[in-house]
Amino acid sequence: MLDALAARDIAQVFRLIQRETRVSQTHLGVAIGLSQAQVSEIIGGSRRVSSIDVLTRISSGLCMPTDARVVLMLGDRSHGTAPTTTSSGDVIATPYAQTLAEDALTERYADVEAVYPSRSEFTSKMPPHALFDCATDIRAVGLSLNLICQQYADSRLAQLAQDGARLRLLFLDPAGAAIRQREIEEGMTAGTLGALTTLNLQGILRVRDRLPADIRDRIEVATYDQTIRVNITLINDSLCVAQQYLPHARGVESPTMVIKKRWPAAGLYHVFERTFDELWSGGQPR
Repeated sequence: MLDALAARDIAQVFRLIQRETRVSQTHLGVAIGLSQAQVSEIIGGSRRVSSIDVLTRISSGLCMPTDARVVLMLGDRSHGTAPTTTSSGDVIATPYAQTLAEDALTERYADVEAVYPSRSEFTSKMPPHALFDCATDIRAVGLSLNLICQQYADSRLAQLAQDGARLRLLFLDPAGAAIRQREIEEGMTAGTLGALTTLNLQGILRVRDRLPADIRDRIEVATYDQTIRVNITLINDSLCVAQQYLPHARGVESPTMVIKKRWPAAGLYHVFERTFDELWSGGQPR
């Protein structure tokens, strides 16, 4: 692996990971912010990774230890050899140069894994099934929650709950003032977004009500009525999809950030997690 990292041979890195973990190309792509097609091209040799930005995303997504990151970034295997020792023989677990490299990467990239200029481009690169198929915990707040309710099958949502997953879904109140204000911002006829949200809300309630009685509480649904600023989806306490709402632009035309939790309390992940928690605490259960 160190030889592959030093040569920046990402195809070999992916092959070694797949050999050891049996992970699919799709899930490998989700971890590092690439599509399955891009991962396939890299492994097949038709696409070569040379950009520092992409290398950094890969190293972060794969949770590489510091030694491995330094070897990859510097392209020098000698940085992955035995740790430095002091004159007394004590081992220095993290050499100074490696610490500097780690700090530099953290300062520059924080915990943002990828940014897409629109929601449609995001879903084409990271389809809902790749995000949710192995999920054990999904928390989402937004307007109509189309990513879950329109782009992911009801049968799969039911299967997630039956497999033990917990879902907490917070919709903008379809009869509230905030959704009407958003319709005005987007230049829509009154009731357009309210009707879509009602449809999605009824759909998810139908999925919940069809579950066996003893597991229905695994899908919790609520509504809120506050100015809509961002759509937040948190998956498995590790990944956040944040989709902004811009004035005079449809939601599908707004940018999407993919954020990966890296630290216990710092980073953007926790900013959006706190926002979800605050909105959820004031929601009206359905």
